[in-house]
Amino acid sequence: MADIKFMDLSENGNPATTDSVLIGNQQDGLKRATLGTIGNMFSVHQALHFEEVSVLTSTQADKATNPDQNTEIGVSFDVSAPSVPGYTFQCWIGSQTNGFISATYMSSKLNSNGQIWVYAPQWTITNSSNSVSATALYIKNELA
Repeated sequence: MADIKFMDLSENGNPATTDSVLIGNQQDGLKRATLGTIGNMFSVHQALHFEEVSVLTSTQADKATNPDQNTEIGVSFDVSAPSVPGYTFQCWIGSQTNGFISATYMSSKLNSNGQIWVYAPQWTITNSSNSVSATALYIKNELA
């Protein structure tokens, strides 16, 4: 029966997870296993995890020498990826401003402690409702 199933599998090119194949080793001999069972060995659920880390821009308000003017300054904000049980930090995959428009630059993308750089008008830095954020990517420990 297993030989017939194996031949059907190779001929139709469209196997189902309920189809069986013979597997074996020296210790246990030959067994019949469904393709679904074999596929489950390779599937890893929730392999990736994401965390957004946010910092208020007002934490660097002292860098603004004239916050009432529209002159621009370059400011960096330290970000640290939190520890996530069962996952290993891999990299920062993006950074952004929140509450104002400005380009951002993420330094040390592969380090869990990085910096988001912003070049923006000074008033945006001193505004207490503005922030910058970055997204940390983690991978499941079994895959890291």
